[in-house]
Amino acid sequence: AEQPASLETMQVTATREPVPVEQVPASVTIVDGDELRLRGARDLRTALSLVAGVEGTPTGDAGPAGSVPALWGLREADAFLLVVDGVPWGGAFNPATPGLDLTDVERIEILRGAAPVMYGATSFVGVIHVIHYAAGSSARIGTLSGGSYGSYGASASTALPALGGFRQSLAANVEHRGFSVDRQEYSRYHLLYRGGAGGFHADADVSVLPQAPGNVVFRNGASLRTDLIPADSNANPADAKLDQKRVQLNLGYDTRLGGSQWATTLSLARTWDHIVRGFLRNYAPVTGNVANSCVGSVPDPSGPDGKCDDGDADGYAQTRQVTDLYFDTHLVRPLWTGAHVALGVDYLYGMGQQSAGNFAYFAALDGSGAQSSGDVPVDETTHLEDRRHFGGLYAQMDWQLVRSLQLLLGVRLNHTREALAGEAVDIAGAGAGNASGADQRNQTRLSGVAGLGWQAVGDALTLYADYRNAYKPLAIDFGPEADCDDTGGERCILEPETSESYEVGARGRLLDSAVQYDVSAFWMDFQNLKTLDDFGDTVNGGHTRFTGFETEWRVALPASLALVANYAYHDSRFLDFHRGPGPAGQVARNRFEMAPFHLAGGGLLFAPPSGPTASIVANYVGERRLNKSNSLSKGGYTTLDASFGWRFRQVGVNLVGSNLTDRRDAVAESELAEEVSGASSYYLLPARRVDLVVSLPLP
Repeated sequence: AEQPASLETMQVTATREPVPVEQVPASVTIVDGDELRLRGARDLRTALSLVAGVEGTPTGDAGPAGSVPALWGLREADAFLLVVDGVPWGGAFNPATPGLDLTDVERIEILRGAAPVMYGATSFVGVIHVIHYAAGSSARIGTLSGGSYGSYGASASTALPALGGFRQSLAANVEHRGFSVDRQEYSRYHLLYRGGAGGFHADADVSVLPQAPGNVVFRNGASLRTDLIPADSNANPADAKLDQKRVQLNLGYDTRLGGSQWATTLSLARTWDHIVRGFLRNYAPVTGNVANSCVGSVPDPSGPDGKCDDGDADGYAQTRQVTDLYFDTHLVRPLWTGAHVALGVDYLYGMGQQSAGNFAYFAALDGSGAQSSGDVPVDETTHLEDRRHFGGLYAQMDWQLVRSLQLLLGVRLNHTREALAGEAVDIAGAGAGNASGADQRNQTRLSGVAGLGWQAVGDALTLYADYRNAYKPLAIDFGPEADCDDTGGERCILEPETSESYEVGARGRLLDSAVQYDVSAFWMDFQNLKTLDDFGDTVNGGHTRFTGFETEWRVALPASLALVANYAYHDSRFLDFHRGPGPAGQVARNRFEMAPFHLAGGGLLFAPPSGPTASIVANYVGERRLNKSNSLSKGGYTTLDASFGWRFRQVGVNLVGSNLTDRRDAVAESELAEEVSGASSYYLLPARRVDLVVSLPLP
């Protein structure tokens, strides 16, 4: 491929139909698939590392194959929407980032801010849309790879023989990825089939993803105890696992209906999870010996090695099933010269259930001697079932008022219904802690968008502004809790999240399009944000505000070189939230946890048609507050990724390095750890790794 580009001519995420990026009154970045392959990007952290204001953040509660991206200064598992080939990936619950495979990706589109009309009650701070090559238009590449910590893999993407006019493609990926953390790893077996003829298209996606979860470091008061817990230790049970199987079928039909374009999509997905994992409790030092310490309880000298008599960690064994159904049908029709409208209806259904057995176990702080889940008694069982129905009628109009002025108006009528039931049975306490309950919530609400774009100097300068009003029911994480005890008369389903946001920006091209730029500023007021209080309970987070500005630049240089730079300033704060009782529990004006003020990145890409290729990408993440009281702060850090390759005619060899600075900073907070063991815990950035990738053309 020729020199990669991050700004394409057309996008589909903001409008559902191909529209030039210059005409969209919102901040949109497009990352080309050829650039991803040049840089050896295989996860969201590396794929999004040159996008302004976006933290890809690997790992998280979903496992080492997962990710918790942050946009507009908000890192929350369900605050953004992950879309794959036009279908919400994860449905009505949380984005299914572990199952995301970047094999045969044509491009990734990133829309900052909410998508309140086209995608409804599922997105607040942005949409990450991963788009694979269409049927019959595969990248036609095979790869073999091997690298650090026993990692290896093979992938292939190719076009299959056409059956008459029916075009077909197949993408397959088999990989094993190891990590520096003891017992942390995952394997991926993934197959994507795409077929289509005329207006009909079909996708079948099958994945098997066994994972072994890694380590977290807990916070004790105002201290992150990296001095006690080695970065590469693992205190999970000896048989810990996050094994997932997922099957998805997408069907679609696009056709002309009179003077309108009519598109319909139907998607059904089923996910099965088998989980064993655990977390250390808060640390209370007893001796200076890390392997002989009591965590969070009174030591029992008669216990093993003087540890706590009821264990120093809490874990669970769980089975979970989730069904997702998505349907959308819409018409795009012209109204008058320069104006057209999209009219549609969509429906998103999710049904999830989990059954878990909770237990206490022993594990030293260095991870040694961890017990297996089968060797300890279960002290509590839980069951949870949740059903969600998200429906919407929407209309969005694009109107070119005059040649250089574009108006976007959209409105959506949302109706959501949710029913939740949970039960917890206390085995160890002879039933004293039994709890059960059920709840339901129905909501009908409007959401919408209004935007204006002005091409002030043609492609050289486009000014844009938009207002967005969004609404979203809180997603549950399907942890091992019953999540519903209505004996006290409290609602088990919390208030829905709402937001209002404003954005202004400028984008354009200079020097015959050799320079491309985008600068934007935003203001978002958020009500009822999902968060945790001091007791580890999921609660509505009162009133929060997210403001900032972002800019990204790309310069095409001679000799197949490209220079990319970005910077973002984010100010994320609580305006009114009580994390605990009393005046000390009010955190108004405090910074939002894990949200840095400053983010910056830069890269130099060298991609001639043949011969040597190279890339180097640096990212800076500024100081963060790790807790709501802002008593614990961590300074900034810089990561460095690089690749160096050579194209021998049609065969390529690429040496890819990730996190070459070997930073092991806290990058994401674990909500599960707080719920399960009461410990505020954090995942660390994975250690430095190097992989060798050999690619060859396929027919």
